[in-house]
Amino acid sequence: MIYTYKGYDKQGKKVHSQIVAQSLEEAKSNLQYQGILVESIRQKISWFTPKIKPLQLASICRNLSIYLKSSIPLYKALDLLQESYSKDKKMTLWLQTMAKELGSGSSFYEALKNQTIFKIPEYFLYSVNMAEKSSNLTNTLIDLGEFISGVERLKQEVTKAFIYPGFIMLIAIVIVNFMLTSIVPNIVGIFDSMDTQLPASTKITLQISYFFQEWGVVFFGFLVLVMVGIGFWLSLKGKFRYFVDKTLLQIPLIKTILLNFELGRFCRVSSLLLKSGVPFAQTLHFSSGIFTNLALKRMFENVSNKVIEGKPFFEAVKSQDEIKVPADFLSAVAIGEKSSELAFTLETLSGFYETNNKDKISILLSLLEPILMIFIGGVIGFLVVSMLLPIFSISIQ
Repeated sequence: MIYTYKGYDKQGKKVHSQIVAQSLEEAKSNLQYQGILVESIRQKISWFTPKIKPLQLASICRNLSIYLKSSIPLYKALDLLQESYSKDKKMTLWLQTMAKELGSGSSFYEALKNQTIFKIPEYFLYSVNMAEKSSNLTNTLIDLGEFISGVERLKQEVTKAFIYPGFIMLIAIVIVNFMLTSIVPNIVGIFDSMDTQLPASTKITLQISYFFQEWGVVFFGFLVLVMVGIGFWLSLKGKFRYFVDKTLLQIPLIKTILLNFELGRFCRVSSLLLKSGVPFAQTLHFSSGIFTNLALKRMFENVSNKVIEGKPFFEAVKSQDEIKVPADFLSAVAIGEKSSELAFTLETLSGFYETNNKDKISILLSLLEPILMIFIGGVIGFLVVSMLLPIFSISIQ
């Protein structure tokens, strides 16, 4: 259990921190041993358990594997890691909790499962559990660290790749808004003095300009609320989220990128679990939980149920009609099952998907940038031409 306390240290300095103990009496005793005069102490109640940051978990996996290779006991390794996170109180507390659990005789899996400071992914827990039973924890931690780092690296690359198109769109919105609310109103006076019929494009531009002058703030505020609302409904993982995820899998290039990303993670996690000794049926159950696309997640949950019933994995995947899985995935699974090397096959397939996805994302960006430039140029060109047409008509007259 975790207790928060306020008090004074040996130098008389006021301190406010947390401590891990089995009971309130043990917490008070430990603080007294540390020379802290307790002013108040109470058990911490957590209403929300945050997820541990993936990069932090990957770093811990790598460091722990190094310590274990050096024949340092796991509880001692966790103590040594606390020095690296001295400025992060929550991480330090988590490591202290884990070390204390191990010191009291718990396994690493039990310590991870029992702690309430961070939410740990299920596949991670069961990989550790089976790795401890098979005395293969060091290699499993290395594999887990590499997998988590690889996923985060791919996410960062995708985010960076979309920064430039996003910046272009933001600048375009600012420019168009400036033209409609500042430049167009200054030209309207010229049109009012004209005794001529305005072109349809000019009338449209003037109406849009009037709208943004009067309702621009309301419109953008409504747009933000709509985006927040959509984000909220997507987070509920209900019918709307399922519909959106399934629709995304119908868009040609987007479908390929999503399938590569999702199946790549599924293959890597399945490979890790199988190498750790997790039975295949349980592997499918835990691996299907890693999908972020709800349509794919439900499909592989159905596949998992069919495998539990005794159907081969290859046939169970092939029988799914709603979403067509790539042929290379089906072929690799079939070969892996026949050769009893499914873990190795899935690991190889994961690497293939990661490489292939980088190429597909590059193609998407190479198409997206010119499309954005043409669209933005078209919008700004329409505004400019619609304003110049009446002026040209006067000059000709």
